[in-house]
Amino acid sequence: MNTAMPKKTNEHTHYANAARDFLKARRDELGGNKALYRELYGAEPTDNENQRLINLLNRGNLSAEFLGLCADRLKLGDTTLKQLFRTR
Repeated sequence: MNTAMPKKTNEHTHYANAARDFLKARRDELGGNKALYRELYGAEPTDNENQRLINLLNRGNLSAEFLGLCADRLKLGDTTLKQLFRTR
């Protein structure tokens, strides 16, 4: 019996893509990337911090910590996983 944890695969990337798209839509509602950063962290972003957030939303792997921060700071308590990940 093989008990090794499977290696990371790319077969379920649609979940990360859907979550990033959801957060990009929220960013647009707030007025842009800097406005999203202010909502999340309560401060103006430096150029590097702004670029890091842009990169995360464009191609990053969203961690549970980051999604939890978004849920708290963006008031996503009523957002279902189905809405976030666009599942059936």
